[in-house]
Amino acid sequence: MPAPSTEFPGNIFYALLFFGFVSFFVWSVAVRFRWLARAQWINRFSEPIRRAIDLIPWVLGNSRVARPRYWYAGVLHTAIFWGFIALQFRTLNFLLNGIDHGVSLERAFGPVWTWALRPSMDAFNAFVILGVAMAAWQRFVWRPKRLTLNWDAWVILGLIFWLMVTDIFVNSAEIALGRSENDWQSFIAFGFANLWDRIGFEGTGLELFHVAWWYSHLTDFLVFLVYLPYSKHSHILTVAPNVFFASREPSGVLQPIKDFEKGESFGVGRLEQFNWKQLLDAYTCTECGRCTAACPASLTDKLLSPKQVIVDMRHLLEDRMPALAPWTKRPADPGDLIETVGFEPIWDCVTCGACMYECPVFIEHVPTIMDMRRYMVMEQTNMPETAQATLMQLEQRGHPWRGAQLTRTSWIEEMAAEGVEVPLFDGAQEYLYWVGCTGALQERNVKVTKAMVRLLLEAGVSFGVLGAEEGCSGDPARRLGNEYLYQMQAEQNIATFKGKGVQKIVANCPHCFNTIKHEYPQFEGRFEVMHHTEFFARLVAEGKLRPQSLDGLKEKQITYHDPCYIARHNDLLEEPRRVLEATGARLTEMGRCRRQTFCCGAGGSHMWVEESRGQRINHARTGEAAGTGADVIAVACPFCMQMFEEGVGSVPEAAEKGMQVFDVAELLDMSVAYSRAAAEAAADPPVE
Repeated sequence: MPAPSTEFPGNIFYALLFFGFVSFFVWSVAVRFRWLARAQWINRFSEPIRRAIDLIPWVLGNSRVARPRYWYAGVLHTAIFWGFIALQFRTLNFLLNGIDHGVSLERAFGPVWTWALRPSMDAFNAFVILGVAMAAWQRFVWRPKRLTLNWDAWVILGLIFWLMVTDIFVNSAEIALGRSENDWQSFIAFGFANLWDRIGFEGTGLELFHVAWWYSHLTDFLVFLVYLPYSKHSHILTVAPNVFFASREPSGVLQPIKDFEKGESFGVGRLEQFNWKQLLDAYTCTECGRCTAACPASLTDKLLSPKQVIVDMRHLLEDRMPALAPWTKRPADPGDLIETVGFEPIWDCVTCGACMYECPVFIEHVPTIMDMRRYMVMEQTNMPETAQATLMQLEQRGHPWRGAQLTRTSWIEEMAAEGVEVPLFDGAQEYLYWVGCTGALQERNVKVTKAMVRLLLEAGVSFGVLGAEEGCSGDPARRLGNEYLYQMQAEQNIATFKGKGVQKIVANCPHCFNTIKHEYPQFEGRFEVMHHTEFFARLVAEGKLRPQSLDGLKEKQITYHDPCYIARHNDLLEEPRRVLEATGARLTEMGRCRRQTFCCGAGGSHMWVEESRGQRINHARTGEAAGTGADVIAVACPFCMQMFEEGVGSVPEAAEKGMQVFDVAELLDMSVAYSRAAAEAAADPPVE
């Protein structure tokens, strides 16, 4: 039936209302878009087809929203999201019908609208109302700590709910005023229309009822539209672009600062120094709090909340919005950003990537925090004393370990004394074994390095080491915010690799592995890099290493700790477990494992930065390991080794059990040595 806006004066009122609100919405979006235009350029337009395909599971399928841990939120969000999307057909029909019934979708689609779309629309009305009710229960009764419980969410839920109610009532009035044989297809509205008949609601009263609900529906839709840019629910507009432009690189990769000689400022101290994707993140945050609920710093009572960092950015963007309007000239205060986010939160981050993995809308928290850390270090010289001492150590001695008594060749000399000659890489070997600073200079990790060499020799791998020529990978400098020092170290290593003809590298430090594999290509250093767990898994599968079940391990349970930089950042999940299973180990998993692993506390160069607040992260993780009932903690990272060794001695439940910590390589080495000894005994039985 014709809408009340098709005749005078309704058509004038409709035009003023519609075009006025829409114009204000366009202006609001345009003003905010100018922030993106002012931001730093970053190319996120590669692989457009792949990016478009990824929208299907991530946006349309709500894959990240509906993860098992958040099934309730997944159900309610899916109901609201799909209902809202589907009902846009009815909204478009409503708006077109407001101009002229002849141009409406209802008229254009005819039978399809009657038999397919009308019942679907009513079903989606019900789904959305159910989702809103579930959301209201979650916020009013359940009230999980991770959520931001503010009026903004209630306003949006109220507008969505009222949009559904007015839609149903408008349709019910239209059915009651102009009956047809297929009215029952809109089954909910049809039920209300029958109710109006039964109570004798008809004539002028029913017509006024229709007009009132029609304009109420229109007004609700337009108010919802213009409120979106000012609400945290602006993600309705930005989530698809944010997912489309998500980084295609592993989550542990940081981007370089280019042209140090020409740069006037380094890092990010002002909003416009962020790239446009980072500012888009700020408008896409749903404030669901999943990032903070997974953050090891937040969970151990530090000040960092990844959600709050992004929310603070958005609030600053909104506060600085007048600076973008042509009639004002107020500049952004360069101190606002760092002061608002805060010194401690920026330095609390361990770069584990849990926030980014949990985020349903692909916000990139870690690079954003690291950009601010870079600014604090390179522009303000504002950092913890331990960070400053570590950077000085890196500059002066080429490694981060203050007070180290060993040299980079001490372990080589020790193995020579044991009768094992460690080959130096001269270009003739296939693999370079990258030992790393910790593997060479810390006594506990030297044992892992020796186990690595024994295994490589046992498998007949063609390899060599750099010895005294090896430097720091640069990862500690980059994660501490000194990008200039990192680039110097990276370029020096790349030159050494190329000079010696290095093509393939094996590393047992996930941090070195990540930076050499993914970040050295930023400086034309492209090499084939493998972590020792995946390399040994391959050697075992090929039969080049033949482990045998250790008698000592058969009676013990082992829990494996997934290092963030190989598990979450690089998807190396099964390889370490296959190696451990080959040793006959009885594995028991911690509650947070694989991609949901909990950081040991050493990431983001926190190996050398003391925690100043709350529980130590490594103590929390050690307690979790002890809670599995395991006797042994298996690790695949020298930093994790250090943190668990300290944790086992400090956490009562672990100390009482006498828990031991071994690298995967050590357990494999024991197993292979046991196998070799058994084989030798069988081949040469004792003479009686």
